[in-house]
Amino acid sequence: MKEIVNHPIYGEIIYNENIWTGKRTLTVNGVNAQAVSKREYLINGKGAYIKGNFLGGSSLLIEDKVIPLSPKAKWYETALAMIPLIFLLIWGNSVSLCAIFPVIGGALGGALGGIGSILSLAFMRTQKKAYIKILIGIIAAIVTVLIAFAFALAILSMA
Repeated sequence: MKEIVNHPIYGEIIYNENIWTGKRTLTVNGVNAQAVSKREYLINGKGAYIKGNFLGGSSLLIEDKVIPLSPKAKWYETALAMIPLIFLLIWGNSVSLCAIFPVIGGALGGALGGIGSILSLAFMRTQKKAYIKILIGIIAAIVTVLIAFAFALAILSMA
């Protein structure tokens, strides 16, 4: 997730965080900040610290200043993103529910639901308008459940 912030003192700050690995890069006025550790950087010889993460929002702490880099995920973004995971864990592990609409459960269903949830949240965080975020969350949930349904049909056809 790439965030660009214009600060009156430090200029253009570009913060990039990989949602899969957690790797972070920080650029201030076109110059890459030197990484001291995973969260600590040197900017023009001054120590800087990144607080937070992709889900909870990130801030840059430098010289007693707090510069917000990315906002915290809204409650409805988190709730919508969790729908595929919760659905597959509950529905996929119930024999009577899978007799009605078969989906994979267990470890495969949890992994698929987790990937669907992370991708849903990542795509929602790229948008500004709430109705687009809601639409993305619903579409991601439907696509994840349909993929779980296809896996379940493939497993049932082999039996």
